Amino acid sequence: MSEYGKLDKISVSGYKSIQKIDLKLSSLNILIGPNGAGKSNFISIFKFIHQLLRKNLGFYVAQQLGTDKFLFFGRKRTPQLSIYLEFTPNAYTCKLVPDSSGERFVFEDESCTFFADKAGYLGGTKIYPLAKPGDRESGLPETPDNSSAAGHVARYLQDWKVYHFHDTGESARVKQPHKISDNVSLSTDASNLAAFLRSIQNSTAYQDIKNTIQRVAPFFLDFFLESEKDSPDSIRLRWRHRGSDAIFDASDLSDGTLRFICLTTLLLQPTLPTIILLDEPELGLHPHALSILAGMMRSASCRTQIIASTQSVTLANQFDWENLIVIDRMDESSAFRKLSENEIDAWLNGYEYGVGDLWEKNIIGGNPL
Repeated sequence: MSEYGKLDKISVSGYKSIQKIDLKLSSLNILIGPNGAGKSNFISIFKFIHQLLRKNLGFYVAQQLGTDKFLFFGRKRTPQLSIYLEFTPNAYTCKLVPDSSGERFVFEDESCTFFADKAGYLGGTKIYPLAKPGDRESGLPETPDNSSAAGHVARYLQDWKVYHFHDTGESARVKQPHKISDNVSLSTDASNLAAFLRSIQNSTAYQDIKNTIQRVAPFFLDFFLESEKDSPDSIRLRWRHRGSDAIFDASDLSDGTLRFICLTTLLLQPTLPTIILLDEPELGLHPHALSILAGMMRSASCRTQIIASTQSVTLANQFDWENLIVIDRMDESSAFRKLSENEIDAWLNGYEYGVGDLWEKNIIGGNPL
């Protein structure tokens, strides 16, 4: 992928179980660790940033019952939350403190940075202030554009969404009718999946999506992407079964198959977001499907950046050791560590082990033992 817009470094202090991290990221990053180590907390940083960008931070924090839910062991122990993101050729930083009630955050500082030399320009490094001290919402522009450094930063950040396709119950939004016009981008819960697929139906990406689904679900022939008869502006996910003229609904698919369809559409779509964030995408997937999912993730990481957490040894085995970030709970906080070649080289070359096997055997950490 292009170095422009790639998240090179993330530094966070005082957030949930994360007392402090300084982490360099690559194009493909797989988080492994035991329950409660902090994988989901790390992924949720990006949800927090998304709410901040939407100028919805006050409501979001209030919904979670205040700043204590976000600060490391609460505001009595941690008086400030800070985030620093570096993505060529820009950076974004903010420092947040609780207000007097503890119900909301206010900005102590917020700014964006432009590294001119990284973009081939003269002028050195320039820092642009955003929110003023005491402001309740971000100073980033609501409509991102290319006319300013802040606009560039906002345009990158608006794409940083966490995709979560776990809800496949009868009331799941992916199974419900939705507007045909809601097709600009795939929703984070795939609630507009049918409309989005219809919008790319004439692309080669659509054929790739269909062919890949058939590798996991051979009975699947194609999607049926027509509007509802009694509501021409609406559409819902329907599909055709191989060897049958009948039209089936999303509710006729198994949970695992439906989740795989959502993941396949996300990873093979024509225009990928600048970052794809996934929290335990392996849920309900067969080992064969996990192998194909990993292949799609590796391929997509050539065009975008992927950060995913997993509890699956089978999925972890599909990746190289350089892709893994091990998370352990140490001294009350989440500790993040990348593997070194020295610690795993003998195991991978001398034995028929994958990195997932080493994780399962507690050789590289990431276990509660």
